[in-house]
Amino acid sequence: MKNNMIGAAIYGAGWVAREHAAAYHRNPKCRIVAVGSRRLESAEKIKDEFSLDCSCSTSFDDLLANEAVDIISITTPSHDHADLGVHAAEAGKHLLMEKPMSLNIADARRLCDVVEKNNVRTLVGFVLHWNPLLSMIKKQLDDGACGKLFYSEVDYYHAIGPWYKQYDWNLKKAFAGNNLLTPGCHAVDAMLYFTDEKVVEVSSFSVCSDKPDFKKYEYDPTSVTICKFASGALGKVSCSLECNSPYMFRVLLMGDEGTIKNNQYYGDRYNGTYGHPEIGQGQTDWVTWPTVLPDSGDVTHHPFHGEIDHLIECLLNDTSPSPSIPDALHCHEICYAAEEAVRAGSVIRLPLPA
Repeated sequence: MKNNMIGAAIYGAGWVAREHAAAYHRNPKCRIVAVGSRRLESAEKIKDEFSLDCSCSTSFDDLLANEAVDIISITTPSHDHADLGVHAAEAGKHLLMEKPMSLNIADARRLCDVVEKNNVRTLVGFVLHWNPLLSMIKKQLDDGACGKLFYSEVDYYHAIGPWYKQYDWNLKKAFAGNNLLTPGCHAVDAMLYFTDEKVVEVSSFSVCSDKPDFKKYEYDPTSVTICKFASGALGKVSCSLECNSPYMFRVLLMGDEGTIKNNQYYGDRYNGTYGHPEIGQGQTDWVTWPTVLPDSGDVTHHPFHGEIDHLIECLLNDTSPSPSIPDALHCHEICYAAEEAVRAGSVIRLPLPA
């Protein structure tokens, strides 16, 4: 870090990398100093698009050796994340890790150990934390709008077929893991973000339709996962990569004093902040909060500016970004446990064994 300016590098120059570059480029306290990719022309394309004064390379080691690099965004396909993250942390680089951070519990724990040992700051790319709807729901929950939650449901429906950019590698278990890890972990993370407690038991069921494009998946693209929290509350995450529908990210939170359904509220403790002072005094239907919904799978719709502004501010103030790699371990553990529950046909208890 020089002159209170963060030097950023990006490794992996695909679709999501462009959004990282745009967000870094917009932040006045940050400068992109290096872009890396397996294909040099991909890195140079990002450099040219944003008129960057930076180096381009096909070597991750070149980025690690660059003293101007303070933070590295890892935006490669999922199967590379853990090893790249370990090498970056060992080199003392801070990390913005696209989700999932690993495809198995051993690599996830290894990654956590290394980042903690080397005292690097990390952020896992659960970018929907900065979506206005999720931010609004979190504030309402913190203000007591629902009281004590006893049921939390978050669903992720996004057809990823041949028309989608990540389809070719998303099909393969060795590259994507399972349907929760590849995109559905956004829903698992949101459930944990809202409830703010640990899951202790996981059960899950999965299926694949007869559609030829989705029969090519090496894992079932549709699943339903039931979670039991330490308090006894219940949670549910469903995920489908083969749905015949528009993209949907659904939220349903039930508490003893109110219910939130996406951007709607019904309950006892609404305080009229949004211009409805009558709510809670004879409410007969849902009140709607006008806001931006997480209703598109296009990464250009995702709030990367908020995510990266948060990361840069934390680095400058020497505070911990959230969710960090250690924070995100539990979310990933649920995704691994769901796959094991399907395979074993039984309930899986957390934490998973070593």
